[in-house]
Amino acid sequence: MRQSILLRVVSSVLVLSLPLAAYGGSFQLSEQSVSSLGTAFAGGAASAEDASTLFFNPAGLARLDHGEFQMGLHAILPSDEFTNQGTRYDLPGTPFAGLPVTGGNGGNAGINHVLGNLYLSQPLVRDRSYGDITAGIGVFTPFGLETDYQPDWVGRYAALRTKLTTIDIQPTLAWRYGRLSLGAGLDIQYASARLTQAIDFGLAAQTPLGQFFTALPAVLAAQGVPPAQIPGIISATRNAYTAAGFVPGGRDGVTEITGDDWAIGFTLGALFEYRKAGEGEDGCFQDGRIGVSYRSKMDHTLEGDAEFRRVPLIAAPGAPPLPAFPQPGAFQAVFFDQGVTAPLDLPDILHVSIYQRFLKNYAVMGDVSWTHWSRLQQVPIIFDNPGTPPNVLAINYDDSMRYSVGFEWYACKALTLRTGFAYDETPIQGAEFRTPRIPDNNRYWLSFGAKYSPRDWLDLDVGYAHIFVDEPRSDFTDSQRHELIGTYDAHVDIVSASVTIKWGGPREETTYAKDSKSVYRK
Repeated sequence: MRQSILLRVVSSVLVLSLPLAAYGGSFQLSEQSVSSLGTAFAGGAASAEDASTLFFNPAGLARLDHGEFQMGLHAILPSDEFTNQGTRYDLPGTPFAGLPVTGGNGGNAGINHVLGNLYLSQPLVRDRSYGDITAGIGVFTPFGLETDYQPDWVGRYAALRTKLTTIDIQPTLAWRYGRLSLGAGLDIQYASARLTQAIDFGLAAQTPLGQFFTALPAVLAAQGVPPAQIPGIISATRNAYTAAGFVPGGRDGVTEITGDDWAIGFTLGALFEYRKAGEGEDGCFQDGRIGVSYRSKMDHTLEGDAEFRRVPLIAAPGAPPLPAFPQPGAFQAVFFDQGVTAPLDLPDILHVSIYQRFLKNYAVMGDVSWTHWSRLQQVPIIFDNPGTPPNVLAINYDDSMRYSVGFEWYACKALTLRTGFAYDETPIQGAEFRTPRIPDNNRYWLSFGAKYSPRDWLDLDVGYAHIFVDEPRSDFTDSQRHELIGTYDAHVDIVSASVTIKWGGPREETTYAKDSKSVYRK
């Protein structure tokens, strides 16, 4: 019976738990544990309640009495709706300065996804003299993002679709002796990205066409055209190119860039139990612990392909045949399908957490985390063809902090109830740096969760969080000087569930004195 239930649970979750890109605070994903979601991830580096501690603090594995296998699913439901408030061309000194950019609001750019994570832990050694050793492995997605706007929206020259997926595999080892636990893991990360945006070829054509129109009077005169006819020919030529769409916003192309890479990092953790389980059972405070963990930076060099679509010839049907624009294939000589590379510097993260049980049936936990986002300033996209200008994504992030507090009520042996609150700072420095690829702002988490244990070997966790986002305001100017002005209405809902299957247990060691027997249990 037990094996039948186990197989049904595992097979149903396995089908759904393939890692997918999802939307998170900036593009860091906290959704690595359903049990921690219920407390807004408060105490993540100190709670060590199940195998998902492998992500938040690898040292916590050594506290687990049983071998564990956990599968979690997180439905992430973001909403990002832009309202245009005067998007324009920021081209001072040109006829196009202040000209409105045409297009709609882009619809809801948030993409719903299901994020999965898997954890496995196994106690290896339980030794009174040398300590306890536990091994584990996890598969999870620490960074992810997807936004997708309608193709004719006003911000199309800054972003259409953005998708970033990371998948990490982390083998981990933890050791515990007395009150101290230490852990370390190797972080093997795969990253892939897809970026699309429109190119305003109508605007880009203004410089070469302007030079062409300036030279026309002399060229026509040299060809013997009567002076009285020259203004009419120039006017007809201008009108023909205008009718062909060679005006700002009139001839859009699209570029799509894809790339991927592997990188290796590490994670370290320590856990100190200032009160161990069983201490203070007759007082107000029972077991308590402090945890610290560090996840290293990741340096990727994404390699892939760039595809350019709808690259126009600079030509106009109906224009006077002579003289024609001398280089009609100028754009196609530069913007053609080719290879591409892009460095992507992902941040290191430091967690400090506390867990304290009190009055036997309650626990409070807190967490402070620092993310080294200032590593990410620019992402230069370099094309194989030296003549294709690089596309530099200006990020200009600042370091950010996250603060959370959580509460658990152990209602009975089989039921735990949870709630939590968190404040999550955005790394975006201001409206001028808020790219529509990541329209983030400061976030406030309100979370609830529960654990039900119908059997000693089975835990079922559920969690829900609503993320309130301070109204993100945009005043972002892209490389072609389109100034995206407006606000976003943003929020996120997260619904999660996991199953944890346990086996084994604490090993008893029996030693004999002359006339007595003592039993040691972890």
